[in-house]
Amino acid sequence: MENPFEILDQRLSSIEEKLDNLIQRIENQKDTSVLDPTWVTTKQLSEHLGISTAAVTNIRGTKIPYYKIGGRILFKREEVDEYIQKSRYMNGRDNLDEYLKRHH
Repeated sequence: MENPFEILDQRLSSIEEKLDNLIQRIENQKDTSVLDPTWVTTKQLSEHLGISTAAVTNIRGTKIPYYKIGGRILFKREEVDEYIQKSRYMNGRDNLDEYLKRHH
């Protein structure tokens, strides 16, 4: 008959190994989502635009589409870029130059 303390020690080692594997998987998933250039979080978007996270919350859905995936609010980078391009203003002279280029 085996020593019950040895059995407990083996089981504890097995549990620790499984826990370490789970932690590693979670950390790898975090790294992948953060590095994925397709998606940005509210915080990343606020830093990119130089506005507060509250301001991002105010414009999300009305001006920039957003996605709720697993409880996280995410934005597609290409849709953010489209919003920025649509928000571009030019002075009168630039508008005139653009108009003349297109029509002459």
